[in-house]
Amino acid sequence: MVKKKNKKEEYEERIRKLEARIKELGKEEREPSIVEDVVGQFIPGLSGIVKTLEETSPEFRKRIAETDAEIKHRLETGWTSKPKIEYGSFAKPIAKAREEFKPKRIKKKSKEIKPEISEREPIVDVFETEKHISVIAELPGIEKKDIEVKVTDGILEISAGKYSKKLKLPCAVKNIIIEKTYKHGILELKLEK
Repeated sequence: MVKKKNKKEEYEERIRKLEARIKELGKEEREPSIVEDVVGQFIPGLSGIVKTLEETSPEFRKRIAETDAEIKHRLETGWTSKPKIEYGSFAKPIAKAREEFKPKRIKKKSKEIKPEISEREPIVDVFETEKHISVIAELPGIEKKDIEVKVTDGILEISAGKYSKKLKLPCAVKNIIIEKTYKHGILELKLEK
């Protein structure tokens, strides 16, 4: 029983010492940090938050101490109100820049020889009426004497200079051309049904 009392008394004694130490630490007036003071002046009430963070977070306390030290150092050594400005020429003259980016023509080396198209197909329209079929063909640059037209078994064949076309007609026709006109590069044909 004596041992239990002794342990209990020891613990109580330790608790009293700790409480006394806490009171002493609380009585020590600490100097408010410059950051806390400045923040408090800008936004009242925020200094209390800074103070609480400083008391609870060692990392925050360290950062505040570093900032305070930097501010004190600047105040002691002199703080110029003018910002430090560095300047210099960092742009290239326009003429040089233009030469660097001047587009250069790249000539394509063509090893392939493209065959020349000797014959072309003319543009042809076909219209059907009750009595006949009309065919209109574009043949620019051709003379009337060079145009050859043949109708065999429902197939119309037009050839003139560099133009040539075989065309199946929409219905059976008599192999007779009723009308053939050629003006300004346009050939018009009428075929009897």
